[in-house]
Amino acid sequence: MAGLTLLAERNPSSDAQFEALVSDRTDAVVTAIDNVMDWNRRPGPRDFCVVAQLERTTPLTVVGQRGRAVLGDLRGATLLVDAPGNGFVVALRAMLADEGIGPEAYVLESVGGVQERHHAIVSGRGDATLLGPPFDAMALASGLSRIATVQECYPAFPGQGLVVRAGALGRLRPALSAWLHGLEKARQRMAGEPEAARQALAPAGFSASVVDAMLHATPDSLWPARAGIELLAALRRRCGLPGADITYEQLVDTSALPGG
Repeated sequence: MAGLTLLAERNPSSDAQFEALVSDRTDAVVTAIDNVMDWNRRPGPRDFCVVAQLERTTPLTVVGQRGRAVLGDLRGATLLVDAPGNGFVVALRAMLADEGIGPEAYVLESVGGVQERHHAIVSGRGDATLLGPPFDAMALASGLSRIATVQECYPAFPGQGLVVRAGALGRLRPALSAWLHGLEKARQRMAGEPEAARQALAPAGFSASVVDAMLHATPDSLWPARAGIELLAALRRRCGLPGADITYEQLVDTSALPGG
C-alpha cells in the first residue's frame, strides 16, 4: 500500500506481546482475543482493545503423547501452554472442566508460543498441548495422538484478533485504517476467489494443508464476532478465571475498520 510500511516480527509468547505493547516497541499484535481479557487486569495501562478479527476461528488440536487418546486421559497430565491464565489455554481448561477434570488434577507448564510448544511436545516434554496448523499435522505425523479439537467442543470459538492500546489509537488510526482497508480487499478475494489465493500463497512456501487451513479460517468480516467474544467470557466463567465480566463494547473498538 502506497505510503504505508509494515514491519512484522514474530513474538515467542503472549507475555512478550504484552510487554512489546506496554513499552511501545510494537503498535499492534495479532493474538488470541482472550489475552486482552487478561491483559486489561494486569498492572499497566489496562487499555488494550480488539480492533479487528483476522480469522473466523483458530483451528486448535489437543495433541498428546502416545497413550493419551481422549480428554479423560489428561487427568494427572502435564500440559504445555503459552500462559496458564490467558489465551487458548482457557478453552483447554474449560474442555477439561466439562470432563470433570479440575485444575488440581493437572499441571500447566509455560513453554511459549505454538512453535515452542510443538518443539517441546515432539521432543518428549509434557503430556499434551494445543497446536494449530501446520504444527498440529506435523506433530501427528511424528506419531503423537490427536485427542480433540477446540472447534468440536466450541464451534463459535473465535479466531485471533488485531490488538492495540486505546491510548495509541488516535495516533495509529490513519495508518491502521489504510492497512485494514487493504486487508479487507484481500479477505474478499480469498473468500471469492479461493483458487487465486492458493496460487498466490503457494509460491510463498505455504504447504497445501496450510493454505487450506488459511482459506477455511478466512472470516466473514473483519468485525469481531460478538458470539465468539461472549463465548470466551463464558469459558472464563466456566474456569473461574477473572475477566469474564467484560462486555463486547468494553473490549472492541471498530473505529479503524472500513465503515467503522
